[in-house]
Amino acid sequence: MPLRVVRRKDRGGALTIVGTVTTHDGRSIRIQRRAASNDPKLVAEEALVIEGQILREAWHGERSGARSFASAVVAYVEATPRSDSTKRRLHRMLPLIGDTPLSAIDVTTVAMLRSKLLRPNSGPATAEREIATPLRAVMRTASDLSWVSPVKIPVVHGRLIRTLFLLPDQAEQLIDAAATHLKPLLTFALCTGARVSEALDLRWADVDLVGGNAIFWQTKSGRRRNATLPDRAVASLMSLSHREGSVFLTHLAQPYANNGRTFGGQFANGFAGAIRRVGLNPAITPHTLRHTWASWYYALTKDLVGLRLEGGWSTTNQCERYVKLCPAGHEAGIRRFLANDREKGR
Repeated sequence: MPLRVVRRKDRGGALTIVGTVTTHDGRSIRIQRRAASNDPKLVAEEALVIEGQILREAWHGERSGARSFASAVVAYVEATPRSDSTKRRLHRMLPLIGDTPLSAIDVTTVAMLRSKLLRPNSGPATAEREIATPLRAVMRTASDLSWVSPVKIPVVHGRLIRTLFLLPDQAEQLIDAAATHLKPLLTFALCTGARVSEALDLRWADVDLVGGNAIFWQTKSGRRRNATLPDRAVASLMSLSHREGSVFLTHLAQPYANNGRTFGGQFANGFAGAIRRVGLNPAITPHTLRHTWASWYYALTKDLVGLRLEGGWSTTNQCERYVKLCPAGHEAGIRRFLANDREKGR
């Protein structure tokens, strides 16, 4: 029977996902899991995702990167004797990222662990020794076991990387300065938090302009993600002249080559030109638009769990850098931007 959402009386009223999923080969897998949210609609979506993942893995086999970081730590420690200091460092990481899928471990994980586990004045050498080196070793073991594709964890240099984002007025200026074919893509990213690869993979068959939503299938986690389209995104998409194939096209009206360049290299020159014309920080990249959306989402909702689910992150720890990132007082500007109501801001 399908998974159900129930409210447990003995758990402070928390929502729980329960039920049994029967796979194609007759196996019955019992699920009883506390939901990540207390919003019934979000939990219903979470239940569908869990059920789909079980059925998909039963048919196709385990998806690359689906195993947890904790399972990779066990494999790493058991492979050969490890020093007590190495075990201590890994033990400190487990409460923060133990349940995180291996596919979600990347360079941003180092920054998060560094902010959580080390003192603010700790230097890059300490971060390299305490975090990056053991993390790199565990991920290498997971890759050798074919649990995940190779992950590059670069050497830590300098201070913690500051998370860049745009204020509403800056976002308006960027869109105004962008080339015509880039405006809908940049608007969409700011309105949905789509990663570059997700946006470039998006096809019209997965866009519902009437219902105001879009579906991303090719996500970093490997799980389907639904995105709510605010009025600004709907209006921008409706301005496009085509309704088949890829949603976003180059200036030659051709689909972008989504060849693993996940940070906007496909349109880097056009984006950099818009940044330069506006006079914004040249360190801003297309991925900054995802940071912008996340900072705006939290500024409006103060909902960290909702941000995790809407943005497709695996854990709330990965979202905590967006808390209070956007200064207070910009909420009205954010709402005007998303509502496509520029005149009221003037």
